[in-house]
Amino acid sequence: MSSPRRVVLFEYAMGGVWVGLGLLNVGLTGLREAWWVGLAALGVTAAVRYADEHGVVSWDEWHRYAAAIVGVVASVVACAVVVFLTGLAVLTVVSVALAGTGLGLLVYRTVYGVLRPLPEARLDSADDRSV
Repeated sequence: MSSPRRVVLFEYAMGGVWVGLGLLNVGLTGLREAWWVGLAALGVTAAVRYADEHGVVSWDEWHRYAAAIVGVVASVVACAVVVFLTGLAVLTVVSVALAGTGLGLLVYRTVYGVLRPLPEARLDSADDRSV
C-alpha cells in the first residue's frame, strides 16, 4: 500500500473513532446542546493540522512536542472554562469537543489527501515511520 493511501486511511479511521466515541457518549441531544464547542474544535484542529503540515512555523521536533503539550493544556483549560461559564456537564463538553476534533481531522484529510495531494511534510513523516 502506498504511503499517501496509508496516511489517508489511518487518519480517516482515527477521526471516525473520535466522532463515534463523542457521539456515543452524549448522543445527538448532547451534540445539539453544545454544537458550538464541536465547531470550535473542528476549526482549531483543521488550522493546527494545516500549520503543521504546510510549514507555517518551522519548528524542530522539540518545539513541536512542547507545542503539543501546550495544546493539550489549553484544551483542558478551554473545556473547564466552558463548563464553568455555561453549566454544561463535563462529559458533554469533552465528548462534543472530541467529536469536533475527529470531524476536523476528517475534513482536513479530505481536502489535503483526497481532493488535493498530501503535503510533502506529512509524506516524509509517514515514510520515516514505515516498517
